[in-house]
Amino acid sequence: MTNFDKNKPYNDLPLLPWNFEYDQKIFLKLAIKASEEVWKLNGLIKLIPNFEILISPFLVKESVKSNEIENINTTTIKVLQQDAINTKNISWPEKEVLSYRDSMLAWYRLLREQKGIWYNLLMLLQSNIEHSKSWVRKTSGTVISNSLGEVLYTPPSWEENINKLLTNLEKFINNFDDDIDAFIKMPIIHYQFEAIHPFLDGNWRTWRILNILHLVLAGKLDYPILFLSEYINRTKTDYYRLLNKTTETWDYTDFTIYLFKWIILQAKNTSKRIIQIKELIIKVENEIRDLNIDYHKITTILFSKPYQTLSSFEREIWVSRATANRYIDKLEKKWVISSVKVWKNKLIYISEFIDLIS
Repeated sequence: MTNFDKNKPYNDLPLLPWNFEYDQKIFLKLAIKASEEVWKLNGLIKLIPNFEILISPFLVKESVKSNEIENINTTTIKVLQQDAINTKNISWPEKEVLSYRDSMLAWYRLLREQKGIWYNLLMLLQSNIEHSKSWVRKTSGTVISNSLGEVLYTPPSWEENINKLLTNLEKFINNFDDDIDAFIKMPIIHYQFEAIHPFLDGNWRTWRILNILHLVLAGKLDYPILFLSEYINRTKTDYYRLLNKTTETWDYTDFTIYLFKWIILQAKNTSKRIIQIKELIIKVENEIRDLNIDYHKITTILFSKPYQTLSSFEREIWVSRATANRYIDKLEKKWVISSVKVWKNKLIYISEFIDLIS
């Protein structure tokens, strides 16, 4: 049992690794199942040409769901439309979502370069989420409360102590010689970062990114496309109950099982979605073969970005405005694409594709 009092800073938060039975039979069985589903997902990704391009709309959806938890509300469609227009007058909720997406992509690129999730990387990338609060908490006074104002948890206080805990977490994340399966490690990393709660703001969005990047770093996941926010939104009561139980009992078991269920469910759902996108790409290409246009190139362009302006379509296909308009007219008459006017911009899109990613 830990010396925990929800009304006092949890400065005695144990360092990792805790004295805990990481190789329980239930964990190992779930890790095998999670590995199978994520392995299938990684294989399916390779069926999609230029899948790196499709990461962005997947990340937008996750960003929307993640920001919902922070009471920043918008829709995936609205964000994708404004991103296509690329306006400087984008509204605050959409700007926050796109900032979160860009943070995820920045973390992913840096992870591939640095081959690790280091303290400085956490600091740098948290600043992408909270530009004006990109530092570790320096004083006490931070509490986590429910909607009634009741204190649920008081995280550790003081900069020196928080830095010590983060450094310990960094070592745990990057240690691949401890014989703890990466899937079993993920809930522990998740809980510890949440318990440290190192920043004034942006903690929840940061650890949701950290979850996925840990799996990428460990070689379990090729791309950052397994997301937690929608699952938390649906099971919020269980999530906070299990977090509190872990703190009070010093037992990761139930929280670990909870997150394993998410990994398996989300991997299955994402695999299904990728198969549907692949089938739709083939369907669209077959539908426009007889239009006397470069059907393969146009299909690739239409799936490279969910919404496109006329000028972006023209630029991508390398034809004149008149020719681009003629192509679009043919595609609209064939019911392959639809269009919508957003402000002064006409945006073209494949409605079935939007349904699949939103």
